[in-house]
Formats: sequence, structure tokens, C-alpha cells
Amino acid sequence: MTSLEWFRERTAAPRALPEFPIFDEAWLWYLQGLATIAPALETVCLYAEDVRQGRWPDRVEPQFSAQGVYLALAQEMLLNHGDRPGFEREVTVLFDALRVHVEAGKSLLDDPVLKSVPALQKYVAQLADDQRLFSADLERGRRYSIALPPEASVTNSERRGLLLVLDRPVSTQFKLWARRGHNALLLLVRQTDGTLVVSADPSQRLRLEWLAEKLSKLDDHPWYAGERHLGTLIASSRDGTTLTLETITKALGAKSTRSRAPLFAAAAAIALVGALVLMQQRPTEPPRRGAKGEPLPPAKVLNLMAAQDGPRSFEPFALIAGVCGYEGARTLHAPCRDARAVRDLLTTKLGYRRENVLFFVDRPEPGEPTDGEPTAENLKLAVERFRSRFPSADETSSFLFYYSGHGGFEAGARKDFGVLQPAGYFERPDRPISERGWDMQELVDDLRKGVPSKHVMLLLDACYSGWAAGAKGETRLSGELRTLWNERAEVVLSAATKGQRAWEDEAEPAAWQWGGHSALTAFLLEGLGRAQADSNGDHVITDEELASFLTTKVPQAVRQSRQAEQTPQFFRFDEHLPRSGQFLFLPTEP
Repeated sequence: MTSLEWFRERTAAPRALPEFPIFDEAWLWYLQGLATIAPALETVCLYAEDVRQGRWPDRVEPQFSAQGVYLALAQEMLLNHGDRPGFEREVTVLFDALRVHVEAGKSLLDDPVLKSVPALQKYVAQLADDQRLFSADLERGRRYSIALPPEASVTNSERRGLLLVLDRPVSTQFKLWARRGHNALLLLVRQTDGTLVVSADPSQRLRLEWLAEKLSKLDDHPWYAGERHLGTLIASSRDGTTLTLETITKALGAKSTRSRAPLFAAAAAIALVGALVLMQQRPTEPPRRGAKGEPLPPAKVLNLMAAQDGPRSFEPFALIAGVCGYEGARTLHAPCRDARAVRDLLTTKLGYRRENVLFFVDRPEPGEPTDGEPTAENLKLAVERFRSRFPSADETSSFLFYYSGHGGFEAGARKDFGVLQPAGYFERPDRPISERGWDMQELVDDLRKGVPSKHVMLLLDACYSGWAAGAKGETRLSGELRTLWNERAEVVLSAATKGQRAWEDEAEPAAWQWGGHSALTAFLLEGLGRAQADSNGDHVITDEELASFLTTKVPQAVRQSRQAEQTPQFFRFDEHLPRSGQFLFLPTEP
């Protein structure tokens, strides 16, 4: 039963949510939980029916549409985290906002209602970011002209149009973005796990069972023929396929087109129905390394630095946290000094404005302004509310997250995970780890939700901080500034591997060897503050240049001073992108 049928009849028993509900199923679940049903809610039922049928009635930007935000929410809560209770809470917030909106007599299709709901802005931001990734998918895409046989159409007539082919798209909501317009008949996608999917726009009144039968004969496994998707989506077996993109385009009799019209327009009419099924098919292949472009010679670097749209056009922001209030055997001496020194370095030598630096320490000096105690709650809120705190921050900005304090790892039910252990972590063992700590592998995702910056770096000076990378660190590092520096950059530099301690100076100044700092931060200050990390002398310090300096200096110093091993790790989260940028440090004085 659809939500519209239930709304008009009100006779069916309460429906439980399916494992992966579509918008209409979730809206029906929400309706059945309401004490009273206002007549205005039929508007949302009609909207849900349109979405169920694959239509796109919205006249607002996709990232503000109800169906767009719903897809991002379902992707995040159900597929990425498997958090069913969290999904129910978040979708209730979404539907509460829609209910209030339509009950006030406002338009669901013309008003960007979800643009002003604070609790949902993380999904709006995810969609905006995903749309940018889709533009890269389109650059690598191909398109063909096709003629579909009469059996493909419910009107039993031949149909001619465009086929858009995407090979392992980076964007998760590629069907949503490809849904704009009415020019393409079919979308053919090879997903990251190798599965091949062909989908049609339901509004085009096309069916693909005939193609599934044809491809099943060519393959070693039967194809899914679209039983749950009204025949508008077919897919190869999850057990694998012998077919290729070329095989399918040939089977369709597709002919390459050389038109220079934007691929976005060519992709426009692809269906949204079935997107949740596509999202369930998780990547199994390792990410492909992104290209960074060609190295720039020093003369061109100087010209780039002077250009209005060069690296100096990026506004830098930072969050600095130092936790030194631990007690007993957990006492640390350096973190507050570390955080203070990094803050001062950024604001005096690297072009960061003080008002753009969030600063958290739990033992501030007398009269020292801070943004609060570095608890997990405060740090997460600072990231979540970043855009309201810094409304001028946009994609043309960079963001540095620096943390000095305890880190550890916990034994999960299916896998272990690393945790930042900020202020209050050890004092509240009765509380969930998610409330008092920060899962290291969730850091990048949380920053993506809250911070719009194109260039993001995490500097984690904590024991076992290699858990943040989730893989072995980068081993081949290059120091040059490259032509694609402006592309998206997401990198992590950790003080140690998953199993190593991060060392710091002793409590008494007389015993200091690293200026009262931790080993990592001491050489970070030297590498950036004294430009020792600028290996090629071009007056720009790239992320890999800094990583190369730290991965050389820190192990040597710790081995000599502590007879122990500490190996910083550098990892790129942008390697899955077709092109990777660079996080850059730009000294104000050459």
C-alpha cells in the first residue's frame, strides 16, 4: 500500500519500515505514528507518489529537495553506519519539517524548506559536495546514440535517444544528479564493485526486461530483471559478470556521438527509482590513485603565488585542540603547549587570521581566550556549527584540524577502532564512547558534513593515531607543487602507527629535548616555522613535503632519545577521486 492509498482509506494495519525503505515507505511509517492527520498532508503523499514513480516534481535545487535530502540521509544512516534507530530519528526530523511547512499552507515544490532546518544541513552539505564529484564523473563519462526496439516501450513503438555511460562514479548520488532534464533514455553504470547496472527513466515509460534476458544469455550468470523496480532497472549478478561496458553498448547497438553538448544535459533523464538498491552495493575494490598533475618549476610557482586565483586566494581556517588535564598515570605535559605553539605559528607565520582559528585547551593561561574545553561534545559541535560560525567560509578555503592529547583503540564487535580521548573521556566510563570520544575513522566524514572547505588536513598528535588512516600510510612522497593543486584534497598526518605510542618531552624544562613539546609537534614547528620542510625551496610547503620531513625526523629523534619506535603516517582520503589536490602551507615571509 502506498502512503496516498493509506491516507485516503485509513484501514490498513500499521506498517513496519522495510530494511531499506524508499521515500514513500518511510513517509507512510511516519504518518501512521501521528495522533492526528491534517488534510494538508495529502500534499506530501502526492509528492511521495511522484517520487515512487520516478518523477522529479521539485522546482528547487536538488540538495534542498525532500527526496534529495532523504537519499543522503538514508545513505548515511542505513548504508554507511547501519544505524536503524538513528535513521528513524533523523527521518522524523525531516518529515516534521515537511509537515509543519505544508500545514502552514506553503509550497513543497517551490520553497527550499530544508535549506533552513539546522539539523539537516549536514545532508544538504553532503549533497552539494557530491554534486561537485558528479561533475568529475561526467568528464570521464561517455555517451552514445541508441535506438530501442518496440518491446522496450509500453507504447510498443521504437524509441531513439541517448545512452550515458559512467565508469565507477565517485559520487554516491549520481542518479540524482543525472535525473535533471529529459534528453537521455538509458544510464549504464559500472559500479566500484564491478556490478553493471542499466536503468531507465520511469516517466519515459520504458521497460528493460528484454535487455536483461538478452544480457543473461551473453553472461555466465542471470541478470536481475527489475522485478522490484517496475522493470526500469536491471543489474548483473553480485557473484560477478563476464560482460564489459563495451559488450553492453554493442548489444544495444549504440553509436558514439561526438557532440560537444555538456554531458550533464546528456545524462538528464535517468531514473531516480532504485537508487537505494544501488547504494547497497558497497565498494570492494581498493580506491584508484588520483592524478595530481605535473610538477611546477619554481618560476611558475612564484607566478602562481601572485595570481589572484592562486593558492593565496584560499582563506585558511583551523581548529586547534590541546588536552593536558589528564590525571594520574595518564598525565600529559605537552598538549596545551603544543596547541598554543601551533596556533601562534599559524597566525604569525602562515597567514591564518586569529578570528579564523578555533582554539580549545582545558588548562588555559591566565586571561587566555579559548573557545571552550576540548571535550568530544565541544569539538564535534564546533565542526557541526562551523558554517554558522564562519559564514564566509566556502569551497575556496582550507581547514586544518590539529589535536594533541590521548588516543587509544577499542575492541569492537566485528573490528577494532581508534578513538581520540579528549577532556572528560576517562571521567565518564559509563557513557557511550561516541559521546566522550571521537572515532578516528569518522573524523573525515564528520568534517565533510560540517566544513565546506575544498582542502582539509588532519594533524593528529596522539598515541595510536594511525587508526585515523585505516590503512598503511603513504610511502612515495613528492615535494613539488603540482598543476592540479586546486582539486579536492583530504589528508591525514598521524603521529604514529596503529600500534605505537606518541612521545613527548619530560615535565621539567631541564630535561627537555624537544622544547617542551611532543616529538611530532616539535618537528612540525621546525618544518613549518623555520621552513625546514620546504625541500625544494619554492617557498611553499605541500602536504607531502611536510609528511616527508616528519616521517624522516621524528623516527630518528625518538629512536635516539627514547630507544623506541614512532613512525608518523600520511594518508590521502582523496585518492579515490580522478584528480587530487594538495593541502598547502604558505609562509607569509619567504
